[in-house]
Amino acid sequence: MGSFGEHLRQQRESRGIALEEIVATTKIGRRLLQALEEEQFDLLPGGIFNKSYVRAYAKCVGIDEDEAVAQYLEAAQEPPPDNKVIAHQHSFHSDRIPERTEFPFVPVLILLVVVAGAVGGWKAYQEHQKDRERIAVATKAAEASPAFSTAASAHPITGNSETPTTQASIASAPSSSAPSSKTASATETQTAPIQPLNASHRASSADGEFEVTIRPKYPAWVSVKSDGKYVVRGIIKPPDVKTIRASSEVVIYTGNAGEVEVAFNGKSVPLAGGINQEETLVFGAKGVLPRAAAQ
Repeated sequence: MGSFGEHLRQQRESRGIALEEIVATTKIGRRLLQALEEEQFDLLPGGIFNKSYVRAYAKCVGIDEDEAVAQYLEAAQEPPPDNKVIAHQHSFHSDRIPERTEFPFVPVLILLVVVAGAVGGWKAYQEHQKDRERIAVATKAAEASPAFSTAASAHPITGNSETPTTQASIASAPSSSAPSSKTASATETQTAPIQPLNASHRASSADGEFEVTIRPKYPAWVSVKSDGKYVVRGIIKPPDVKTIRASSEVVIYTGNAGEVEVAFNGKSVPLAGGINQEETLVFGAKGVLPRAAAQ
């Protein structure tokens, strides 16, 4: 036996350590430990395993591990490890390990903003289209209404010099007389709510100034005359609010009564008509006048 194996055995025996104790501590087979002491290196698995056995043996016995490994390499005539080769192997393994990629927060955030903007724009476009459809329906209904044409261009308020002779003849005709044609009957029915006020209602309207507010829920065609002058003629839509002040009377005509809210001095006045239905209201200083009184 050479100096390496004999040195190991001497160190073990000098400390009174049996070979079985090293086997129990290191979990290395007895045959392999004997091969180290007898320097029968061909019985060992070789390479890094042999050096690990030497280190475990030296640690269990209590001698310097690095010195024991150096003696083993000299006895087994194995070259010491090349530091350059070890560094190259380490860099090779490092290159093969994939780097941890970070989550792309910024691109995802930008994408979410773009999607939210597109959804919001589409909803706004749909609402705009709905408003255009409502305006078109209200306009068509108003243009097709003979009552609105008369109210918008003829005579809604007392004192208007534009009052047509046809209505004057209807107002002065006896109630028992039959209309001369279907057209005359329709004109009398549709223009009845906006006949000139009589003297008693004119006197009651002179009590003081009052206020009428028109608030559309959806686009609606509205015509308003205050104290004999037109103040509103056309389509109004939310959030527009029209406030009319008068001292005598206010006449309101709408072609979409179901979508218009009217208030007199802050108090709501219900409209009888529904969506796309016509409605005419006449206000005096004391409130809305009934149809019979407005004639």
